[in-house]
Amino acid sequence: MRLLGLLVATLTLFSDTRAEEKASLPRAKEELSTQHFFKSHCVKCHGAKNAKGGVRLDQLDKRVSLGFDFETWTSVHEQIREGQMPPEDEAQPDNRDRMQVLSWIGAELEKAQTSDRVRYLSGQFAFGNQVSHEKLFGGEVGGRSFSPPRLWRMNPNIYDRTKRRILKHHWEALGRVRQPFGMDARPGFNDYAVNLHADSATLETLLRNARTIVDHQLSRDVSEAFRIVLEAESPSRDQIDAAVRHQFKSLVYRLPEQVELKRYREYMLRAINEAGNTREGMAVCLKAIALMPEAVYRMELGLGDKDEHGRRRLSGSELAFAISFALTDDPPTAETWSASREGGLQSRRGVQSEIERILNDEAIAKPKILRFFREFFGYHRAPDIFKDAKRFHNYDWGKVPYQLVHEADLLVLHIVNRDEDVLHELLTTRKFFVGHFGAEVEPEELEERLAALRLLHDYWIDKPWKELKYELDPEVRADMEALHPYFRTQPAKHRMSGGLIKDYMEYLPGCYRSGIRPMLAQFTLMEGERERNLTSAHDQRFFLGAYNLEIDQFDCPTEQPFEVNPKERVGLLTHPAWLIAHSKNTETNPITRGKWIRERLLAGHVPDVPITVNAVVPEDPHKTLRERFEPTRQAECWRCHKKMNPLGMTFESYDDFGRFRTKDEISGKRIDARGHLDSSGDAQLDGEVGNAIELVERLGKSRRVRQSFVRHAFRYWMGRNEMLSDAPTLIAADEAYLNSGGSFDALLISLLSSDSFVFRKEVEK
Repeated sequence: MRLLGLLVATLTLFSDTRAEEKASLPRAKEELSTQHFFKSHCVKCHGAKNAKGGVRLDQLDKRVSLGFDFETWTSVHEQIREGQMPPEDEAQPDNRDRMQVLSWIGAELEKAQTSDRVRYLSGQFAFGNQVSHEKLFGGEVGGRSFSPPRLWRMNPNIYDRTKRRILKHHWEALGRVRQPFGMDARPGFNDYAVNLHADSATLETLLRNARTIVDHQLSRDVSEAFRIVLEAESPSRDQIDAAVRHQFKSLVYRLPEQVELKRYREYMLRAINEAGNTREGMAVCLKAIALMPEAVYRMELGLGDKDEHGRRRLSGSELAFAISFALTDDPPTAETWSASREGGLQSRRGVQSEIERILNDEAIAKPKILRFFREFFGYHRAPDIFKDAKRFHNYDWGKVPYQLVHEADLLVLHIVNRDEDVLHELLTTRKFFVGHFGAEVEPEELEERLAALRLLHDYWIDKPWKELKYELDPEVRADMEALHPYFRTQPAKHRMSGGLIKDYMEYLPGCYRSGIRPMLAQFTLMEGERERNLTSAHDQRFFLGAYNLEIDQFDCPTEQPFEVNPKERVGLLTHPAWLIAHSKNTETNPITRGKWIRERLLAGHVPDVPITVNAVVPEDPHKTLRERFEPTRQAECWRCHKKMNPLGMTFESYDDFGRFRTKDEISGKRIDARGHLDSSGDAQLDGEVGNAIELVERLGKSRRVRQSFVRHAFRYWMGRNEMLSDAPTLIAADEAYLNSGGSFDALLISLLSSDSFVFRKEVEK
């Protein structure tokens, strides 16, 4: 939605008489005032003869209330409201005329909210901030919150968990079961119910997968319920019922209703008779269960009771799934089903209790929480940014960003687990994880592993370790495993090798000569729990450079996180993973960084670049990037760039690898990292800042930033953008977070027990 260009298009609306005829608005008084406004203030620069930006308004559809050209009209409204149009160097309308135009456009846009076009647009993540922040948190919106009824397609992570739960470690079968549920890779939250569908390609993949899964179920890991049917000469009703129940639990995540049980029992019996073979007939029925709609979509229709406001509550079964999939990739546990059957989920307090139970149960994996912070901050995209390894002085750059993302994950989990002033800590902490083993293990365990490395060093220091082959001789391996239990407990695929010993022996002697603790080799886990290769000491020498640390001087603390350099590193926005993820291939990206802050932390909106604009920064080795950005200060560019550049330029103290710097390497000039906040919506935020650290510390104290964070948490867990009717939910969640001392758990409990989460109602037309 190239809103800037569309804005320019809008400003050409009444360019001449012919354009007036094409875009003629109804002749009501308000429309006439709007028409006069455009003729007086817009067509000079944006008419048919002089369409700046390459877009004209005479093509703009007048049927705003039906959703036509909704993005354009929304952009016009925004630009006029913020005083960005007409430009500062043109004659300005008086305030009364401006307010009349805003009133008319606003009223038409309000009418358009229920049109199909606008419903689609409002379902896109990038459109979320178009909903007025002031109205959402102003306390003036009344009514009851709800969500529209929906079918929410399963996401890839849930499917992967199901696949692994059934196929376990049978790698051949796992490889043949393909992921049917694609997900958009755009920045932001993409698991929105309105955007996810099962098309013909999805269904074809599901069918192929069902064949593989059922074949595996009947030939490899044969359950007791299936084995009994396969071995019976004539399976009984009870035996077939048990098999149907087992398949429902495996792939539909629940037990069948009586009518379903009867239907599939009869279907299996008929299929067995027609096939003349128990296995083949049974397979037909089991595949049919695997392809049920509930194996593809989460049902959130509101099958519970209807209240006096016309809303329907999610049924106990719907709520059980909604709660479980909100936090985990697994179906409801026995405890959740028990609460559902006993009516424990029919009250707000009951829902809160179940959410609290899941949050407090350390045995339940809750990957959705870390996933939220990854997608909110976007630092997990660092490996997607191609870099020239030579500039980083590393022959194998590929592993570095994964390690940095892993350490950012550790920092997020550490702060979330402490659960105190979470957002402020994420933005302003001076403590980081660097070269840490992995999960927050006890320091005593780390000391044991350090002792193991010392034994390895002492064993090889006087031996010809440089001559080792990758595969160790059996007697050498036996000697290594006898040194310390640590070397016996490594997974087979990551066990000690000649290559790893060489890596360590190039690194450890220098550590012990200098009296510093070495870093420990570690595993890194990426999305979907896919293991990366072991990150060896050799690899770790290179990623330290992203923190401006030297391998021969870094004394790796066993107790982490720790202060790296409080004058250079403050919060996730100065973490190398975030800086790399928001950079270009060969240089920094102030626009992306500034846009992220404007939209994610300030609940603002920056229009996309018009299709007619060639947005290329001119090359000049004698200038810094700030100086090369001077063309963006032209009036037609600055209207949007002023929302991003002054914010993003504060991060010029870090290069595109996330390394702190004071001088531009190419031009040789000193870095200017000054910036300012403007039109943030929070008067206490606006003003000059000297660098990125001043900026993030100011942002960390802001009420608007906190509320924007709440809005994004809402979107992630509701699977949609907020509506004005969600104002009570957002205010309550913000208050819960604030009153609990910044507890993210409290924020989650408030959101997941809210009316927006629990009730369903069609949006009124």
